[in-house]
Amino acid sequence: MKYLPLLCLVFSLAIIMPAIGLDANYWLAQTASDYGNGSYSLALQDIDEYLNINSSDVWAWNFKANLLIKMKRYLEAVDSFDQIIQINNSNAQAYNDRALILSGALKQDEEALDSLDKALQINPNNANTWYNKGIILEKMERYNESLEIYGKAATLDSSLDRIWYRQGYVLAKTGRYNASLLSLENAIELNPKNAEAWNLKGLVLMELNNQAEALDCFEKATALNPFNKDFLNNKEMALTTLGRVA
Repeated sequence: MKYLPLLCLVFSLAIIMPAIGLDANYWLAQTASDYGNGSYSLALQDIDEYLNINSSDVWAWNFKANLLIKMKRYLEAVDSFDQIIQINNSNAQAYNDRALILSGALKQDEEALDSLDKALQINPNNANTWYNKGIILEKMERYNESLEIYGKAATLDSSLDRIWYRQGYVLAKTGRYNASLLSLENAIELNPKNAEAWNLKGLVLMELNNQAEALDCFEKATALNPFNKDFLNNKEMALTTLGRVA
């Protein structure tokens, strides 16, 4: 998910200010100042003052939600997304962002899935939302469902390497190594710098008794991320299996 770019606040104020009253201008300026100084609690108070004046401003509620996420006040962030939905119940992004907090921070996966389903009812062609649903289903170990959802996401946008990577991961997790290999090769073709995909491809090749190609994959993974202990251990494992010294 892409959260609101909070650092753009100062610049966006220049556009917003002429269209609102002086009091609202003041609180937006204070929000920008306090946020820029790293005073997030003060910035939160400021944006609340602004919302007391202009409670129907979706942008401000979104800013508040993302500020609360930054402060790890997740329940309140969900409340802010709920406010956005109350203002505009066709805001698919708010349902999506709400779901990510429910699942990732609050571990409320079923409620998160409900929220994503509402987002998909509004915008069924959003590959990222389908991907997010797949991630939650995978987290819940509902692997066949997650694979179906990743397939829908890939159909909508086959250029997202992370979709192919997750699909490859679940296929490997469930022992479908040849199918996993195809998905991982798609991920790597789209993004040759995906070190996780190279590493997982190596593990899958080890399962398929192709240690030489697996070693090549682990070497590519460690070249991209030379400090990852798992990658280094896997490379050493492949070398040992081939009778070579690490």
